[in-house]
Amino acid sequence: MRGGRHLSKGDINGAQDAEREALLDQDSDPDQDIVLNRPSSADGQLHIDGKISSVKIQIKEVTNTMRDNVQKMLERGERLEDLQVASDRLNLAGSDFREAAKKAQRRAWMQNMRLRIIITMITVAVILCILVPIIIAYS
Repeated sequence: MRGGRHLSKGDINGAQDAEREALLDQDSDPDQDIVLNRPSSADGQLHIDGKISSVKIQIKEVTNTMRDNVQKMLERGERLEDLQVASDRLNLAGSDFREAAKKAQRRAWMQNMRLRIIITMITVAVILCILVPIIIAYS
């Protein structure tokens, strides 16, 4: 009986993994298991085979899950390596930027000092141009 309580060994063995899992899930009802699943000579072997198949399916599911987890961990490791490479590149770019900023700051300071020196020299020259004729006239 497919929709009922018992499955034949042929049904379980012939089903694909997903079908097998669905058939085994449909096969168990906790309220009726106590009465209906008492081992007898033929039914007991079928029940044991069903349980073994169920355990094998669960082992396969766990194995598949573990494979997926390992694959995800490997992908995560690759992404972490990519992030590390990007971080190193960013660090180098930051160092280059700092050096360029220091050079630009020095150039700006030098231009500022040159401008101050030029303004000071022009101011001194103007003052001398004004004071020299006055000093010469009074001497």
